[in-house]
Amino acid sequence: MEQRRNPRIWVSWRCGIRFPDGRLVLCRAQNISIEGIALNCEEFLQQGQRYPMMVEIPGIRDPRELHRVSCTGEIRHVILSEGLYRAGVLLSAMSDLHTELVRAWMAKADKRIA
Repeated sequence: MEQRRNPRIWVSWRCGIRFPDGRLVLCRAQNISIEGIALNCEEFLQQGQRYPMMVEIPGIRDPRELHRVSCTGEIRHVILSEGLYRAGVLLSAMSDLHTELVRAWMAKADKRIA
């Protein structure tokens, strides 16, 4: 049973993180909650650093329809595991529309579990 403050759902969504040197590094979201994501990245992510991000979130009605969601991600924790950096990221600066899209995915997962 999920004991966290905000439940998570498992996903496999593409993400991009803009590093301070201008590089765009592609990552993969592993799970998502209403406040953040856990992702895997090949590049080191600095704990406490805030990065401009993009997350590709599939549409609720048609998962082939991708929404490119711009936001800011603050790295809350990071570990190196199996050659990848696994990070917990607090999301902010997301539009209301995209916040509702995340909420819809959370609700859809709740219905599948019930």
